[in-house]
Amino acid sequence: MSFQTEKLGGHMAAAVSGLDLNHLPDAPMQAALQDVLHDNLVLCIRGQALAPVAFRDAMARFGTPMLRKQLERTPECAEVNIISSEDRDALGDGRKIVNGANWHTDDSFMRAPCSLTMLYGVVVPSRGGDTQFTNMYAAYEDLPTETRRRIDPLKVVHKYHSRRKLTYVSTRPADEMAAMPEATHPLVRTHPETQRKSLYLNPNRMEYIVGLERAESDRLLDELIAHATQMKHQYRHVWRQGDIVIWDNRCTMHKANADYPEGERRLMHRVIVAGTEPV
Repeated sequence: MSFQTEKLGGHMAAAVSGLDLNHLPDAPMQAALQDVLHDNLVLCIRGQALAPVAFRDAMARFGTPMLRKQLERTPECAEVNIISSEDRDALGDGRKIVNGANWHTDDSFMRAPCSLTMLYGVVVPSRGGDTQFTNMYAAYEDLPTETRRRIDPLKVVHKYHSRRKLTYVSTRPADEMAAMPEATHPLVRTHPETQRKSLYLNPNRMEYIVGLERAESDRLLDELIAHATQMKHQYRHVWRQGDIVIWDNRCTMHKANADYPEGERRLMHRVIVAGTEPV
C-alpha cells in the first residue's frame, strides 16, 4: 500500500490519496501518515467510504478514541459523533446549533484535551460548508520577541460556559457539567511530539488570564485572537465527499461555515483521540 501527497496550503495542510482505510495501514504506512500530519498540521485523506466502526478503527491508529456526550453519537459506534446541519439544542430551547461556528480548538475546557480531531465528510453540500484552520505555530512565531517573553509564562482558565463565548453551546445535564470543571492551561504550549511552541487559544472557552485584571486579560486575549486569525496564518478546506480531515488541536484552531444553500444537507462523522495536559 502506498499513497500520494499533495500540498493544500502554502504553510499548512496536505492531502493524501490512494488509500482505502477499510484496510488498515501497516506500521510503516501509519508512521508515514503521522509524519505528514506533524509536518502539515492538517491532513486530508481523500476518497473514503467507511461505516462508523471502520472509521473509528482507522482513526484509532492515530490514538485512543474518546467518548464525548456533548454531541449525538452513531448507534453503531459510541466513539463516533454526528455533526449535522440538523443539530438542535435538544436539552435546551431547541434552537438550531452550528457546532464550531467560531474559532476554537476542541476540548480545551477539559483538563486533558483531545490531541487530534478527525472529521469525515459523509454528506457534503454542493458548495459552502468549508472548514477554516489557522496555524498556531506560525501565529506564535510571528509575535514580537517582547510579546513572546511576556506571554510565555501566562496561564488561562477555560470553561465549557465561558462568559466570553461567541457560539451558542448545547445545554448539558448536571452530571456532565460536574465532570467538566474549569481547566487552567498555558497560553503558550509546547507540543509533546514536535517540541515546538504555539499559542493555545480558544475564543469560545477562555474565561480569563490568571493574575491579570479582567479588562487587561480581555484586551490581551482579543489582541492575540486577532493576530492568530489573520488570513496569512489560515487554510480553508473545501470539502469533497469522502474526505477525512485530521487536525492537531495542539497547534491549530478551526471554525465551521454554515454558508451552504438552504435545504442542502451537511453530515459529518467525528472521532477525537486522547491527549495529555498541556504544558
